Amino acid sequence: MEQEVMNILNAYRQAAWDRDAEALLALYAEDAVVFDTWDSWSYPDRAAWGQSVKAWLGGLGDERVQVTAGNVRVVGGGDTAGLSAFLTYTALSPEGAKLRSMQNRLSWTLVKRDGGWRIAQEHTSVPIAPDSLMGRLSRVSEEDGPNLRK
Repeated sequence: MEQEVMNILNAYRQAAWDRDAEALLALYAEDAVVFDTWDSWSYPDRAAWGQSVKAWLGGLGDERVQVTAGNVRVVGGGDTAGLSAFLTYTALSPEGAKLRSMQNRLSWTLVKRDGGWRIAQEHTSVPIAPDSLMGRLSRVSEEDGPNLRK
């Protein structure tokens, strides 16, 4: 089960790299609920989420997005699983130069449907800095080193 769920994370990373909105959206159940860090408060299903995903990946031009995951944890069993991780999204120029980067905390609830795992709920967040009430878009931790998965 853990490897199957990790395969979903790897497919997510690859779809983002390929700027392939359809491949990314295929990872989600049709009735998936998404609580995203950006823009809307929530998306009630895959179709609504798809508009945001297509705008994001379609707006990259010739940039690529490298998604790396750290502190990945998979729990569950049977037909339900959970995944939590710290994701880093790094925009790269066509030459491979780092343009910008941000981190999210990610939680997925996955269900086994249609012969495979699908994301049924996604929640991304960033902590709020108490002194400025602004979201922090990166974190530094000693834990990142050995636990960082690419």
